[in-house]
Amino acid sequence: MSRAKKSVFVTRDRDIRAVLVPLLREKHLLTDRDLVIEEFGCKAARVDVAVVNGVLHGFEIKSDSDSLYRLEDQLDTYLGIFDYVTLVCGKKLYGEIRSSVPSYCGLMLAEAIEDRVTITEKRKARKNPAQRALDLAQMMWKEEALHVLRIRGHRDITSRASASEIWNVVANRVKVLELADELRSAIKLRGGSGFVRRSEQDGDWCTTQSIALPDHYSENLEQLLAVLSPDLHG
Repeated sequence: MSRAKKSVFVTRDRDIRAVLVPLLREKHLLTDRDLVIEEFGCKAARVDVAVVNGVLHGFEIKSDSDSLYRLEDQLDTYLGIFDYVTLVCGKKLYGEIRSSVPSYCGLMLAEAIEDRVTITEKRKARKNPAQRALDLAQMMWKEEALHVLRIRGHRDITSRASASEIWNVVANRVKVLELADELRSAIKLRGGSGFVRRSEQDGDWCTTQSIALPDHYSENLEQLLAVLSPDLHG
């Protein structure tokens, strides 16, 4: 009689995410305004999990069931925006990912051990040197970007300008490190919402779908409006 083969547990996105998200919440939520956001929209891509505390840290999951055909484009987007980027990899793809991503990207290995997933940090993420001012500016809502100019004394651009025009001015006048701080503050005030999909209406880019977390969003909405309202008609 032939012995039945033991089934091999292959990690999937949901298996890794179920372990990763609680791990990040426990480790990185230091204040009641810090956020761990799933499926955070950033321009043309969505990072699997984003941590927003004293920094912006993106975590991209590549399970044993995934392929790497989109990773290059995804990583280019993430590196334009996040202060830190970490790849959370299944054992099948770990070696290839390790050899192909920049050395400042963090690496976590997700392994299936006795039908459960364990996650081990293999390489700690270092500060990303590839952030881009325009990418950061484009993550802001139009009113937020205008506010960034106003608090720095730039009043030659008004709310009548398009979002694209305002983003370009912000990118040209505000340093990357300052923009990263402003974006992080804006995301916290929104309660975690970002761009999932954008469309152009009347020549102006706008958010057409939000991933705001309702509990944080309702708590911070009044504060957000108070911050931005002086600039809406400037």
